[in-house]
Amino acid sequence: MKKGILIAAVVLLVAVGAAMISRSFSQQAASAGFEPSKASAESLRNKIDAVQRASADAGERRREQVEVSEAELESYVLVFLRKEMPVQLDSMDVQLTTGAVAGDAQITFNSSPTGNPMIDALAGGTHNVFVKGKLAGANSEGRFELEEVRVDGIPVPKVLIETLFEKYVKPRYPEADMKAPFELPWGIQELTIEPGKARIVY
Repeated sequence: MKKGILIAAVVLLVAVGAAMISRSFSQQAASAGFEPSKASAESLRNKIDAVQRASADAGERRREQVEVSEAELESYVLVFLRKEMPVQLDSMDVQLTTGAVAGDAQITFNSSPTGNPMIDALAGGTHNVFVKGKLAGANSEGRFELEEVRVDGIPVPKVLIETLFEKYVKPRYPEADMKAPFELPWGIQELTIEPGKARIVY
């Protein structure tokens, strides 16, 4: 499930405003009023461990479900996954609403030129990135549909997001695909996004 969350973070927050992983916020660090908590991060890690243990159980069992809060997601990414990201994630705010997830984060990109002035201006330095999309899972398959990306408050065309995704995400996560459905890991059957939380059935 860690891989699934990481890919989701990559697809979501990477798609977030500049197509990478976890991206949102800007040079003026937007204040979400939330500080990452090691306890919240550990809470989600314990839930992930429980899902993994259930998946490893060869015997028949009843379906179980677990809920994950916005604070747990934010803390887990900032505490445990930040170093695995292809960009520098300075801060992050996750917003869960019915059937949708949004990420607002401050991200710093490396300044290596691409030869495209528009991309270089967007993907260099520190930016405020907002990404929103529909996210759901059923029958062990997940789907993410990108709806909106803004960088420093400016809407970003999907074609540019795809270019940034290819530059930053694909080299590190070759299996990542913003458009294709993905297999939910570790026997997860359903993923439902509700206001303030995600509900997972496994």
